[in-house]
Parts: sequence; C-alpha cells; structure tokens
Amino acid sequence: MTDTLFNDVVTRIGEYLETDVSHLTPDSKLATSIDGLNSLKMFEMILYLEDCFGVEFDEAVMDQIDTLGGLVDHIREQRAAAA
Repeated sequence: MTDTLFNDVVTRIGEYLETDVSHLTPDSKLATSIDGLNSLKMFEMILYLEDCFGVEFDEAVMDQIDTLGGLVDHIREQRAAAA
C-alpha cells in the first residue's frame, strides 16, 4: 500500500530544497539523509511544511522526531486532531 501523505511530504521537501529526494524512505534520518539540509534549512523547511499541510510543529516535539516517518506521523496526528 502506498502512503499518499508520505509521498506528498517527500514531494514538498524536494520542491522546497530544489533537489532529488526520491531516495528517501520512512526510516531516513532528517539530519543526515537529505543533502544540503543544515539546521537553518531544517527550520525553514518545517515552516514550509506547516503552511503546506496546515499543521504546527512544537519545538519540543521536533526535538524528538529524527526520521522522515516520524515527521509524517506527526503531520498525520496533527491533521487527525484538527478534524
């Protein structure tokens, strides 16, 4: 089964960073798996994803999320809570 939200998040990350991110999986580490992603770019990318998906990322929660799958799960949880 294809995870549409995961694919949407990966697409948005690729658009934001203007790079190929097709190699990313749910187990990909945010800090090391995405070329050119430093802490400032990560912060800006999170703001971009907030706008794209209508969610908010609490700093304390973001400190605990280290994989792309964790990021997607957080977006899914935020969207479900808002519904």
